[in-house]
Amino acid sequence: MVRRPAIHQLVPAFFCGNAISNQAAQIRRLLRGWGYRSQVFAQFRDRRLGDPGLDYRRYSGRPDDVIIYHYSIGSPLTHFAQQLPGRVILYYHNITPPGFLRGYNETLAELLEQGRRELALFRDAPLAWAGSEYNRRELLDLGFRRVEVLPYFIAWDALQSAAAGQIGQKIAAYYGDGAVNILFVGRLVPNKRQDDLIRAFEAYHYLINPRSRLLLVGTRADAPGYHLELETMTTALGLSDHVHLAGSVSLQELGGYYQAADIFLCLSEHEGFCIPLVEAMAFDLPVIAYRSTGVPYAMGGAGVLLRAKRYGLIAELIDLLVRDRDVRQRVLEGQRQRLTRLAPELVEKKLRAYIEQMLERGR
Repeated sequence: MVRRPAIHQLVPAFFCGNAISNQAAQIRRLLRGWGYRSQVFAQFRDRRLGDPGLDYRRYSGRPDDVIIYHYSIGSPLTHFAQQLPGRVILYYHNITPPGFLRGYNETLAELLEQGRRELALFRDAPLAWAGSEYNRRELLDLGFRRVEVLPYFIAWDALQSAAAGQIGQKIAAYYGDGAVNILFVGRLVPNKRQDDLIRAFEAYHYLINPRSRLLLVGTRADAPGYHLELETMTTALGLSDHVHLAGSVSLQELGGYYQAADIFLCLSEHEGFCIPLVEAMAFDLPVIAYRSTGVPYAMGGAGVLLRAKRYGLIAELIDLLVRDRDVRQRVLEGQRQRLTRLAPELVEKKLRAYIEQMLERGR
């Protein structure tokens, strides 16, 4: 009987609620179900996880092992991965341009700079994966020869179930007072441009609908100074009672926020993919998004894409999608079709095919 190689994963941080960590956990679950020995090895691990993986320094490589290295930031794992005797597949999740974090978090900016610089070390790898078509094209521009897209496993069923739970329903009821709720989900960091969201909301709130609020969900840990700027901005604009900075939330709470929302608005200037765009579609929220970096690839022709940030026009678009049922329905139909192309079972099929092809070529 031919012995199957082990297929392990390296990830700098294996944390609860993190998109890359969720992807690694799902890949591990599938690999184990297919009969492969598989573990996640990380520099930083979250003990709240049922299986938090192992410290990467405990991994002793074998020549027939396959390692999937999730790459998104500078890390000691880069040098470690290059010394391993087995095959290493770079799985690229994109790197935020460090300039966005300068002046807010210099340590993180330096790690992002390191990640950008060291990415070229894997240029001659026979195979790399990318989390989106945008990420794939970035690798090809850097000289990578063969890059395949492995999309994200987006567990919107779990999120919808969470929304139906007690906590989710409580949040939905709290915000269900008849006001129009505009939602964005993402870390409070300058590249996601929550400041532009506040400017667009200002136009909508003051010029069109005073019964409205902006819900900003996401951790403030990476750029606390930016969070303070947003708070100061809302106060100066007289919007403190109408802009809610929710911070980091649980899965159940997140489901409640999606359930409470009427519109999902994204004005981010850098995204490798942006999973919340797809989560919003799963909750039948019309999505308006700025056409930047990986956003059009996530949208896949659905929703409403903006070529410019004209706040008055954005306010009018929000009003149109709230008031005009026919327009809203047409947008939602396009988004539902987009979801069918991102179904988890299709991603699972693609992952299995990639694994089998890779092992076949390696014999």
